[in-house]
Amino acid sequence: MSLHHRTYTRIPLALDVQLQFKGANLGHAFTRNINTFGAFIELPEPELVTNDFIKIYFTHKDKGQACVEQKGLVMHCNKEGVGIIFASDTAEFRTMLDQEMNHAGTTPMSIRLGDLAR
Repeated sequence: MSLHHRTYTRIPLALDVQLQFKGANLGHAFTRNINTFGAFIELPEPELVTNDFIKIYFTHKDKGQACVEQKGLVMHCNKEGVGIIFASDTAEFRTMLDQEMNHAGTTPMSIRLGDLAR
């Protein structure tokens, strides 16, 4: 059985991340959208392929340093970036994501209500 489509809506939110694959740093990138289960990460020329297992370090905006590590599996790639499903769920990650969404004024509920207004 394979995963073909995500179940939960992702929130449009650009978060600064650093990527690692097999111990090699792939540099800085940004999320295009995210939820607690996965993200799309913008990479103009992805070096990654489907089923690559990566580490994602979410960077603290004020300090410019990695603050939360998340592991993920590349589900799909295209010329714009990679779709990731997260391999773990931690309270630290959920707290960071909630804080970032609140700071941006974006929540899953506000996205759903905005969709209804269209």
